[in-house]
Amino acid sequence: MTRVGFLFALAYRSSIVMTCVTLVAQVFLLRMIWTAVYGSRAEAAGLTLEALLAYLTLANLQSFATQTLVSRVIHHRIRSGTVFFDLARPIGYLRQMAAFQAGNTGGSLLLLAPVVPVVLLVGSITAPVNGLGYVVTLVLGYVIAVQLALLISLLGFWMLEIGAVSLLYQLVSQFFAGTMVPLAFFPGFLGTLAEVLPFKYMGYVPAAIYVGHISDISGPLLVELAWVAGLWALLALAWSRTHRRVVIQGG
Repeated sequence: MTRVGFLFALAYRSSIVMTCVTLVAQVFLLRMIWTAVYGSRAEAAGLTLEALLAYLTLANLQSFATQTLVSRVIHHRIRSGTVFFDLARPIGYLRQMAAFQAGNTGGSLLLLAPVVPVVLLVGSITAPVNGLGYVVTLVLGYVIAVQLALLISLLGFWMLEIGAVSLLYQLVSQFFAGTMVPLAFFPGFLGTLAEVLPFKYMGYVPAAIYVGHISDISGPLLVELAWVAGLWALLALAWSRTHRRVVIQGG
């Protein structure tokens, strides 16, 4: 399943190319906008302009690296009835889909590699303040992203059509991941909500650790591990109920 996911990414190279073009344009536009917003300010919300630009560059690269395709694949297979073949395999369904997503991410990163220098050129980068902490929290953030995608996907067994739900999830997760605006700038209620949701670990936390905006990683790391454990337990519970609702359609 990992190999299939990897080859799936390579089979649709044009989509990856367009996504890379969008990524470069997005980082460039964010740099222009935030440079204008800062003006002559030395810093804002504890971030210098240099640190902010490095943060935005990393956060958007991370957003691409941690984006998930598995929801769309599961949605299509449920609607067409081909999910039957997935359920008939001797390996657990959730493990199959997690392996597929891991392979797909590997294929996407392979195609992204040549674009990274361009993104760094139009954006900005600095030396990591805590490289190990960045890598660890980023990997855990990716695990959380896959777990959440699988949870959303399981709704398809109940609703059969989850296009609108997936779109809503994508909008909410990207916003609260802090890819456009760092969570340090979120006011009042939005800031509080962003703190309790898991999306910040998919973008803000790793990038903020990289640029030194978060210096003590012990707290975020423990909470991130708790999210990973909690989401796996929730997935197991959801699947124990979901597989009884399977309706094979298509023909």
